[in-house]
Amino acid sequence: MRIYTKSGDTGLTSLIGAQQVSKNHIRLDAYGTVDELSAIIGGILLHLPDNEASLAHTIQMIQKDLFDIGSCLARVDQKQGSMSLNQRVDQIEQAIDQMTQSLPQLKGFILPSGAAGAVFSHMARTVCRRAERLVVSFIEQLEPELQSDNYYSVQTYLNRLSDYFFTLARYINYQCGAAEVLVH
Repeated sequence: MRIYTKSGDTGLTSLIGAQQVSKNHIRLDAYGTVDELSAIIGGILLHLPDNEASLAHTIQMIQKDLFDIGSCLARVDQKQGSMSLNQRVDQIEQAIDQMTQSLPQLKGFILPSGAAGAVFSHMARTVCRRAERLVVSFIEQLEPELQSDNYYSVQTYLNRLSDYFFTLARYINYQCGAAEVLVH
């Protein structure tokens, strides 16, 4: 099977449901940014501190969530699939709370720096925020009857996920003994 189809050579691509749109469509920008986020998360996994198997498992579950989110954003007919991420948002909040318990109190703004896994986490945080902004823009451009609860679920998930990556960066730096660089 060939990886190239040449079907996108005209600047159009097909969504799930066969509708064709321009490759610069906000929908594609949103799910392409979600895909970019997943790739950056792969960098986090490469640089986790030793003996963090449960953390790696959580991060891999997030990558799977992002794959599902990309599919949701690429699907024209939202009646075809339901995407409730409420339970996953709760799990992310629990993970944030658990990591926060072992961290020193935050005393100001920090620069994205430290251990490699922390830097990748900060990169993931910023790309996640961009994905969230694009999803919000995408939703706002839809006719009201097309503004699916699935999309709002994605929006909430991405909002919480960026908080997770901020906390993860701090946690990795703490576990690795890397100092946080405060902005004065």
